[in-house]
Amino acid sequence: MTTARMPSGRDIWKAVREELALNLYALPFSTLAPTVYHVYLHPEDFQAIEGIVGTVTDQIRQALTEEVARLNRDMGSRVKTIMARLLEREALAPIDVPPAGWEVHIRRDPDDELARGQIGIVSTLAMPAPVEYAGTPTTRIVRSVVGERGRTATVTHVPVEPRPVAGPAGATPPEMRRETEGRSGRERARLTYVDDQGAHEFLIRKDVVSIGRGGSAVWVDVQIITTAKVSREHVRIRLDASGECFVQDVSLWGTTVNGMPIPPAVKGPEGVAQPGPECPLPSPATITLAGAISLEFTTAVAR
Repeated sequence: MTTARMPSGRDIWKAVREELALNLYALPFSTLAPTVYHVYLHPEDFQAIEGIVGTVTDQIRQALTEEVARLNRDMGSRVKTIMARLLEREALAPIDVPPAGWEVHIRRDPDDELARGQIGIVSTLAMPAPVEYAGTPTTRIVRSVVGERGRTATVTHVPVEPRPVAGPAGATPPEMRRETEGRSGRERARLTYVDDQGAHEFLIRKDVVSIGRGGSAVWVDVQIITTAKVSREHVRIRLDASGECFVQDVSLWGTTVNGMPIPPAVKGPEGVAQPGPECPLPSPATITLAGAISLEFTTAVAR
């Protein structure tokens, strides 16, 4: 029995590049591309490149921009043969580069869903509302697994509902949060923490971030490598336009802020049935997940 070959950095880039090409969305005057790529590897494959993950992700971001520039330059005969075969179109309008840059994250698969040598990718693309139906915009989420036997993918379209006007108790759906995050690119707050892999700092530049253990089927912005007592998605932090911050528990084991429990998620027979209500998050604050790990939260301008 032969062991599957460990994916190299180039293999990961090729998988991301294919994800880009296969999930373009053509408009009359521009072409949209997925802007967020969460890449998952078998834990042993991840361990082999763990020391250079930052370099790999930086180069993939750069390569995405260069690939889009190349495709836009070659929007003539070559694109008509390659992209038309993929998308069944004669040609594409120029592909947009996201104003806030590409998001690429490479993480270990904590849930044993990937075999050695496989690459899991969760990509997201904000889709406009169909003009002919005057419908609502959606977020297209593609979950792909790339291996020696080729690529398999599942696609879901999540409606982006209008943002509720309710106060802290009115939780914004996570699908819409992901649609609106990352527009400014500036640091708004930061998280520092120590997990099983050491010390980390995460700069918050979005409206909403989700925090937890994550997984190839669960998208989180901040992946904590720790005990399974911390949920795959454990807590959400939201920053509104006025600078106010809110925190929301979405876990089975609870969350505290500065030692005080926040309103818990509603638990059902198969897990979390409904996230808990949002509550104000001061700065600075210590957010503790399930009594297992703590994160230090501060806004760019402490309040």
